[in-house]
Amino acid sequence: MRQLARPDAFTPDSDMLASDSGGSFRRALVPVDSFAESINALAMAVRIGQTTGGPLRLVHVQMWDPPFPTRGGGFFYPETSKEATTVLDNAMNYAWARGVEASGVVMEAQRSCMATAIVREASRWGADVIVLTARPRRFVTLGVWDKATRQVMQAASCPVLIVYPSRP
Repeated sequence: MRQLARPDAFTPDSDMLASDSGGSFRRALVPVDSFAESINALAMAVRIGQTTGGPLRLVHVQMWDPPFPTRGGGFFYPETSKEATTVLDNAMNYAWARGVEASGVVMEAQRSCMATAIVREASRWGADVIVLTARPRRFVTLGVWDKATRQVMQAASCPVLIVYPSRP
């Protein structure tokens, strides 16, 4: 690992990224949410793509919650389909503007199954690495990964690269 300008930021060495045999980090999958929150993971994945010439797979999970049993009705989506597509479009434009091949998909999943959807897409697409932004829990449990990040790290069949968010 190579240390970047910030004391807590590292990037994989070039020899880890790709070799003549294809390297271990050639195809990177990046779950994207609101563009500002996932920009660090996306930027790291773009660097991997620029170094290896490999493609990126950008995934946005449009979460839904089941209806309350007492109220009936349908599923509750915190964002519209148009908002979900806009998040993915912004991320793809970011990668394309930097000369990296990228494809993307908006997937629907129940909030509790978000990590499973990410891992399933990584496996289906043949990702060599999943690049995630770290999301520590609130102040009381600072430093403990949020549930979805932990589930992805536990279930993924490929390495998971965690990128810390920028501090204001």
